[in-house]
Amino acid sequence: MNTTHKYKNPPLAEAVFEFFFSTKDWTSIIPGLFYTEIKDKFPKISQNKGGFGIAFDGRGLKIGGGNSELTQYKNDKGNTIIQLSSNMLTVNKLPQYEGWENFIDDIVYAVEKLKQVLTINKIERIGLKFLNKVDIKSHSLGNLKKYFTLYPIIPLNTDDKLNSIQLNIESPIIENKEILAILLATLKKESQYEAPVMYQLYLTRISEVPADYRAWLEGSHNKLYNTFSQSFTSFSKKEFDNDK
Repeated sequence: MNTTHKYKNPPLAEAVFEFFFSTKDWTSIIPGLFYTEIKDKFPKISQNKGGFGIAFDGRGLKIGGGNSELTQYKNDKGNTIIQLSSNMLTVNKLPQYEGWENFIDDIVYAVEKLKQVLTINKIERIGLKFLNKVDIKSHSLGNLKKYFTLYPIIPLNTDDKLNSIQLNIESPIIENKEILAILLATLKKESQYEAPVMYQLYLTRISEVPADYRAWLEGSHNKLYNTFSQSFTSFSKKEFDNDK
């Protein structure tokens, strides 16, 4: 496994693991049985109508409604959330992010505990997503170039100050099997962010998912880290290593 640099002030806003599966054993008692297995680490449980999901079809990646009902399990800190429905399990990490080793341990813990209460017939799809948020001080092409090596090309007669920028890239890592998606988008001003920009990396295996999902995760994390590292300028990286 490649060594990754741990920044003092990383821009990570959320990390998400997605695990879509098929099973013949799902019943209404599974969320409760799963809770019994994980309650020591994830004692807070709740149910939500209307899930959230990222899906892929012939037109590309899309964000929209997920499953009709999700059960959520949170740790005491509230920075790790497991979500479970009849065909999906996710593990969400919120700040304070405690590093990849901690994240993958929680992922493996959740999947293996699920296998103890449910027979998974097939892993349909698997994904790893990292959502970053960077304050570039003001929304302009000049400032975007100061922070990112990835930016749109605009006509020369266009004003440097731009109200909105959105850049979507999808690249087949393995044709018809694995996709890397990048989203770069300006966001509205919010608390603690004068001119936020979202930079989202998403790698998903949409078919022929390897049975050794942990090995896939390690390899995918390395690919995403390398993409992240190549997408930011040296100025940004110095900012990420500054103490808040």
